[in-house]
Amino acid sequence: MEYINNELCLGPLKKPLLPLVANYMRPIYVYDLDSVAQRYQAMSQALKGTRLFFAVKSNPNPGVLQKLKSLGAGADVVSLGEIKRALECGFSPQDIVYSGVGKTKFELAEALKLGIYQINVESLPELERIGVLARELNKKAQVALRLNPDVDINTHPYIATGLKDNKFGMERSMVPALVKCLKSYSDSIDLVGVSLHLGSQMLEFSGYDEALKRLKTVYLELQAQFPTLKKFDFGGGLGIFYDRVDLQLEESLLQKYAQITLENLSDLNCELQAEPGRWLVAHCGALITQVQYIKETSAKTFVIVDAGMNHLIRPSLYEATHRIEPLKRKDAAFVVDVVGPICESSDFFAKEISLTKVQEGDFVAIMDSGAYGYSMASVYNLQELPLEICI
Repeated sequence: MEYINNELCLGPLKKPLLPLVANYMRPIYVYDLDSVAQRYQAMSQALKGTRLFFAVKSNPNPGVLQKLKSLGAGADVVSLGEIKRALECGFSPQDIVYSGVGKTKFELAEALKLGIYQINVESLPELERIGVLARELNKKAQVALRLNPDVDINTHPYIATGLKDNKFGMERSMVPALVKCLKSYSDSIDLVGVSLHLGSQMLEFSGYDEALKRLKTVYLELQAQFPTLKKFDFGGGLGIFYDRVDLQLEESLLQKYAQITLENLSDLNCELQAEPGRWLVAHCGALITQVQYIKETSAKTFVIVDAGMNHLIRPSLYEATHRIEPLKRKDAAFVVDVVGPICESSDFFAKEISLTKVQEGDFVAIMDSGAYGYSMASVYNLQELPLEICI
């Protein structure tokens, strides 16, 4: 983001946001597709030879998905709804990797009928369910085992997924039972991959390096028994900075992440897969909201806007920081809490921040909300969902 003539602009082509509120009705998520393309190309270049499957859960907007499809991305999905959205946006079943811990019989049957490229299995009962369903449908399921390395990556506990007390993945001690199951369903299951995902907002990589080393050993042991095993999915989770703009440091972190990945895995001579979400789209998005009231109390000043935790829940759920910028910048500033209209004390976007002076009717943008913003929105208090605009 950048101010030009005191107007907030978004993306590498510096597109002004103020014209978008000319006929304002309710909060607006705006996504800059040039920013999406720039980030995708940077990651694709760093992770040479890796197939990138975009994490649809982070932003299922059709315009964003169509842009990523045009750039060569696949789709990482976690529900039948996301499969349908991906197909509607031009992805083929062979572009789709299906993850998630709670796949129903109906969802799995539909995925098998479609011929989804790969199903990432999260438990032994799920593997058995797939074996039975594929046999009944006379299909050969292509599965990867999501294995849990029990590694901590120092992120928020709600978005850590690689520890043994998380619901995700399977402990390495489960491998013998998984092998037995795979052999008993050899007519209906092909083991094609090993999958890993440690969590989100990873900014330090010692844990990731250790996880790759642990699972590489398991991969080689499994490959000796299953010659169909030719894919290693190292997940997503590369973090960004929400509290500041430092794209240069993010680029250097990407290079470090890529270096560790390729040094560990390139000699496997297999298809490498990644599931990026946040790194690709977070910076591309902003939530535009209008100031309704400036409320002063003896303790503090509140800027009350018409968007709330129902539109962007990350600050309430994860104690996440998002920069807040006025669409039209002025000179003076004041210290405020920026809050929404929802009937919960946790309905806030920021507390005790210095904000350029705004008044009733002005607009502000909640930055870096292109990932896990609209996709996690709700209609709590029967508030309408925001609009979405791609520019």
